[in-house]
Amino acid sequence: MKKLFRIELCKILNYTSFRVILGLHLALFSLVIIITSQIDISVPGFKMRNLFQFPYVWESFSWIASWFNLLLAILVIVLAGNEFSFNTFRQHVINGLSRNDLFLGKGIVILLIAVYGFLLVLLSSLIFGFIFSKDISFSIVFKNSYLLIVYFIQAIAYMTMGLFLAILLKNSALSIVIFILYFTLIEPIIRSFFSQGVRQFFPVRIISNLTPVPEFLTITSGNKFSFGDGSSLDFEAIGILPEKLPLFTTVFIAVSYIALFAFVAILIMNKRNL
Repeated sequence: MKKLFRIELCKILNYTSFRVILGLHLALFSLVIIITSQIDISVPGFKMRNLFQFPYVWESFSWIASWFNLLLAILVIVLAGNEFSFNTFRQHVINGLSRNDLFLGKGIVILLIAVYGFLLVLLSSLIFGFIFSKDISFSIVFKNSYLLIVYFIQAIAYMTMGLFLAILLKNSALSIVIFILYFTLIEPIIRSFFSQGVRQFFPVRIISNLTPVPEFLTITSGNKFSFGDGSSLDFEAIGILPEKLPLFTTVFIAVSYIALFAFVAILIMNKRNL
């Protein structure tokens, strides 16, 4: 394991594209949260700044970070695709590594990148949460912080799916195109032929729903919108709030998809010429 870790670390740290894509990910995420934090929309019953306060900041930042998981998946595709293009995998096998070791090495890379994403969301959430929150206590600060783990799982799911495509197609450019098309067109079109009850179990839908769009109405206004005459509008009662699978169910299915992608990728690697 240590040998694989050193090999992968040596490769990625000396790879320019790795630094560029990771730097782009960091820059875009930072830019979005900095710009949006300067937007101060405050009208009766609606406060934009609530999104940056504890405990809602965990949900908001996890959702924003999920936008850029595609970049992390593309990064893994590029890294794995280059192993085929430059015959690095083949050379590793000649040098004594097994095919399972090769896949495990890429698994280590995925975990390292996911840890980076986890720490990025953690630190930014803490910084902005302390800046914008008025009521600060241990219970408030860490309420909903479990969403970081959910984001961590989501990042791994995106990257594992990307790795699966890279191993299947053995071409970085083609894998990236298919990956993006599958997320934006292919699966949505396929889902349209099924009922709503079935659609929510497709891979992209499940993985995306790990960090759903924050419930802006409840975060910015509470569960009800109060009018000046003392009357109120209950969002749940009128069906405005979206229905979704329980989080535990979504996480379980997402982890199952991760295992499925990994299992099939290993089978492909063990049966194909590198």
